[in-house]
This record gives sequence, structure tokens and C-alpha cells, in this order.
Amino acid sequence: MKINRIVVLFVFLAALSGTTQAEEQKPHFYQPGQGYEREPEYKFSGLIRQLPTDGTVGIWIVDDRQIVVTPLTVLKEEQGKAATGATVEVKGVLKGISFIATEITIKAAKQ
Repeated sequence: MKINRIVVLFVFLAALSGTTQAEEQKPHFYQPGQGYEREPEYKFSGLIRQLPTDGTVGIWIVDDRQIVVTPLTVLKEEQGKAATGATVEVKGVLKGISFIATEITIKAAKQ
């Protein structure tokens, strides 16, 4: 009887630790108001080739890459304004085939 209780306890603890590991490995997705959690973030620099016609939200072309800029994207314009020809540093995450910008920093104004 005592051995059965020990076996049951061991199986329970093993199952509990396996559940914890599985929960840590599940992917994290977009959280409204909080951005992206635990997604690998990528960073690159380039020239703005094209901007949306009505504001900053929409598709930007930086070098030859399409960048999705959302209302949650942080735009840092201390070094100049976002304009065609400006040099930018873009941080973001990949969602399928889309690159979603989490932060864009203007590094040099249009020359």
C-alpha cells in the first residue's frame, strides 16, 4: 500500500513538471495594448523609399522591405521626421510573411 502511494505521488509530480515545461514552450502572440510578447525581435537599418499617403500607419517600404506600421508602433523622430529618403532603424517581429514594426527610429533626416 505504501509503495502504491509513492508511485502515485511520483507519477503526479512527473505529470506536473511536464505540464509546466509544455506551458513554457507554447508560443506567445499579440496582446492588445501590450504589443508582442516573447517573439524574437529583429532589427535593421535602411532608407525610407515609400510611406503611406495618409499618415504613418500602413505599409512602409524601407530599402526593399515591406514594413507593416500599426498604431502600436513607436515612432521616434528626435533626429528628423519620417520622410522618403530618411535613414531609419526598424525593430519588429515576423508574423507569417509580414514584418510588423514595433519601433522605428529616425537616424538621419532626408538629405
